Amino acid sequence: MDINVACSDYWHDTVTDETAKVVYRNRIPAEIIEVFEKNGFIWGGWWYHFDTMHFEYRPELLEYTRLVASACQKH
Repeated sequence: MDINVACSDYWHDTVTDETAKVVYRNRIPAEIIEVFEKNGFIWGGWWYHFDTMHFEYRPELLEYTRLVASACQKH
């Protein structure tokens, strides 16, 4: 899902070509990101090729991450 297109940032808007260094920018408030993440969404602003308006509902990926982190802590 994409939100607030007028105040979002996309990696491709910060570079002249795909091999250039990506310059990160974000104008989505942290409080909005936190609410989405607490409800099982993954935010595109964390990606190297960032898309700050983008949220994905992917609870299976979050559960996998939790399981891996738990297994690593036990060893």
